Amino acid sequence: MNNTDPTSFQSILAGVKKLREKKGGEVINENKERPPQAETTTETSKEPVNVINAFNQQRIPINTTSNTDTKDASRKRPFSGNKHGKTVLVNTTQKENPLLNHLKNTNWRYISSTGGNKIYYDYFIRERAVLFLTLTYHKLYADYITRRMHPLSQNENNILIFVVDDKNSEDTLRDITKMCMFNGFTLLVAFNFEQAANYIRYLND
Repeated sequence: MNNTDPTSFQSILAGVKKLREKKGGEVINENKERPPQAETTTETSKEPVNVINAFNQQRIPINTTSNTDTKDASRKRPFSGNKHGKTVLVNTTQKENPLLNHLKNTNWRYISSTGGNKIYYDYFIRERAVLFLTLTYHKLYADYITRRMHPLSQNENNILIFVVDDKNSEDTLRDITKMCMFNGFTLLVAFNFEQAANYIRYLND
């Protein structure tokens, strides 16, 4: 129950008003029109929220780096956009990869490093740099994927397609998962080359 007596509050206001009049202070008129103030709003943007998952990585627009955030931009920056639309760029080092035999209904072409333009990815798919690795190769050359990830870790939207083509993969998968986490890669695990090719097709759709 509210026991506040409104008349007592009014009497307090009246007393304050009289004190101000005696001291020659300006009496504030409660009904005086106040000058308009800038409107503020807390309404958030109503743009649709994009779900981010293995097949829908958040894409960072090109050349939108703030001048006050150049330090962070140099540490994490997106690749230049693919000028060939939905054409998948394939590093010439992948020519012997059986995956390409299964890459159907997808536009792709080879690209190679030229001059000072060093290509660090195996596949470039709609602003995503993709590396490819098999379990058997990793067991032979454990430091290979670390060297491949290092130059790409400065960018975003990286993906590693890892083909499990051998047994006893649990420990290796655990290590590969840690590498991806600490180097900014999304891990896609396939169990054959056809499935790996389907990942590339899905990413390019």
